[in-house]
Amino acid sequence: MLHEVVPEGGLRPGSVTVVEGSPALALALTAGLEERWCAVVGLPEAHIPAAASMGGDPMRVLLVDDPGRRWADVVAALTDGCALVLTRPPDRPAPQVVRRLTALARRNGCALVVTGPWEGANLRLRVEEGRWSGLGTGTGHLRGRRALVVSSGRGAAGPGRRVWLWLPAPDGTVAPATEIPEAIPETPSRAPVAVAG
Repeated sequence: MLHEVVPEGGLRPGSVTVVEGSPALALALTAGLEERWCAVVGLPEAHIPAAASMGGDPMRVLLVDDPGRRWADVVAALTDGCALVLTRPPDRPAPQVVRRLTALARRNGCALVVTGPWEGANLRLRVEEGRWSGLGTGTGHLRGRRALVVSSGRGAAGPGRRVWLWLPAPDGTVAPATEIPEAIPETPSRAPVAVAG
């Protein structure tokens, strides 16, 4: 589902990916792990049923809503045993913490996905624009969200790729957005929260 922005549609073991502007996109990266485990650390708003509709297995997700002051130690421990760790640092991590966790992810073959500041990531994914469909002039139901996803970095499927995706589609999945639906542009005051906070 993410082949257009992520090489081979999945994250390379031992890589670090930064996701900006969309908890839904970060959760979509947890799909396709099959019987492998993933962990979500420091994102209490993560909506696991939404991740399940995108193809994730909620029975193989470890949740650590509030790791406290030992955030880095919790993430470090989870890289050993999880195929993917999705996390949001509580603050900008110090360079030595970034180096340590990057090295542990590489050594343990764990894909590390960060929704915050991180230097030296292999891949950066950013939602540059989003539009919800289904709402009329104050009436209707949200059906889906079209998002313009931009990928960059050494691990990108192509330099500076820009792809429209349904995030989520009307059925809750992630899919290429081939048609422009009737939509309303997102604004900070009106953007609805539909997937993951």
